[in-house]
Amino acid sequence: MKRHVRSNRSRRRRSPLKFLIFIFFCAVVVFAINGVYQNLTAENLQPAPSEVFSEIQVHAYSPAEAEEILLPKINVQLHSTNALLMNLNTGEVLHDQNSTTLMYPASLVKMMTAIVAIENISDLNEMVFLYGSIFQPIHSANATTAGFLPDDSVRAIDLLFGLLLPSGAECAVGLAIHTAGSENAFVAMMNEKAVELGMYDTVFTNTTGLHNGEQVSTVKDMAILLRFALGNETFYRIITSVRYSTAGTGLRPDGITFHSTLFSRISDSELSNGRILGGRTGFTNQAGQNLASFAEVDGEIYILVTSGAQTNGNHLTQALHIEDAFTMFSKIQR
Repeated sequence: MKRHVRSNRSRRRRSPLKFLIFIFFCAVVVFAINGVYQNLTAENLQPAPSEVFSEIQVHAYSPAEAEEILLPKINVQLHSTNALLMNLNTGEVLHDQNSTTLMYPASLVKMMTAIVAIENISDLNEMVFLYGSIFQPIHSANATTAGFLPDDSVRAIDLLFGLLLPSGAECAVGLAIHTAGSENAFVAMMNEKAVELGMYDTVFTNTTGLHNGEQVSTVKDMAILLRFALGNETFYRIITSVRYSTAGTGLRPDGITFHSTLFSRISDSELSNGRILGGRTGFTNQAGQNLASFAEVDGEIYILVTSGAQTNGNHLTQALHIEDAFTMFSKIQR
């Protein structure tokens, strides 16, 4: 009995020591596990290179210097309220002026009309019938036409040239009906293409660019569209043409000669550092003067989209959007 009591006492005397050993052992284990975890998370959660670069940019400069680095590379005073200048190949933005502000695209819409038609008409030499019903609404709206006549049959390729060079509204509607059965159905295809390209601030309501309060876009979205469209050989060939003569038709046996709305308003496309290659103009009273253009500068292609240039008189005599293009492209330095 006494031995039993001594044994319990002995165990009680040794209990604090065992407890301390147990605590020490747990601490060692926790420390080891924590070290392994930190190594694993340090490896798995390592910032991506872009995040690291961004962090260096923020911390390597004063706030004022960091803000200056993020400013557009080209700063000029333009007639246009919105503008975006970018490198075609790299997507690098050299100038951004309200590029995501909603605007009315006017005839810049015809770039989307053209690319959707090109992608969905298998043979561009096939004949397209221009229904007489197309023309009355176009004339009532005082829209620009290419010169085709009601109830005539015209090659699709000639309509595309008439669409993009002289900005013919009858060409837009004719191609739409031929491709999709109606202009509304074709507009749905245009909006689907806009989503596909990432033009999330754009809504199309017609194929011509005639003013509609719900038809809106941004110069950024139009730059996305132009960049994509220039990758299409047919679109590029048309948009860079100064003039074009169509084949004869039943009602136009001698054909029609078109002139680019851009090139017809400039005497020389040469720049001090390159040349303007092509573009699509647009104008409504609500939109002002818009222009989607591109130029070659020192061997690189640059896209410029501007909108909202307001004239003080007849927009046909004051090409402020084209003046902006020459100003902007001439400022590019490599």
